[in-house]
Amino acid sequence: MRKYGFFFLFCLVAVLVSGCAVENNHLTPDDFSDCLRRSGVKAESAKPWPRPDMLKADSACSVRVGESDILVFKYDISSRAQRERIERIKQTRRVFVSGLPFYAYVQGSFVFLGLDKSKQKHEIIRAIKRFK
Repeated sequence: MRKYGFFFLFCLVAVLVSGCAVENNHLTPDDFSDCLRRSGVKAESAKPWPRPDMLKADSACSVRVGESDILVFKYDISSRAQRERIERIKQTRRVFVSGLPFYAYVQGSFVFLGLDKSKQKHEIIRAIKRFK
């Protein structure tokens, strides 16, 4: 019986660790605009977002791409509560702000909002996948 307990514990730890497979916790939201530029997407401006606590994140910024704004929220995944929050967002692919649902894309410790309204959605997602 003890052998199965260790096996269960090992599986549980493996599942929790594999959820955050992309290690980009050292980056800041401002680094995302540089990643977009390196990927060939024209990021016109990046400015700090004054309310990262809107999604209970550590920091946030707004990146202007074409005619749309992409909001980038960073979570500190060394915190258990924030790691659980970002996993829940990753599973549901949406966040609620004032009761309204918004499509969210998760990469590592970052959550991206506003992708669904951008004309360059596919190019931006390609850049996000390289954001490590």
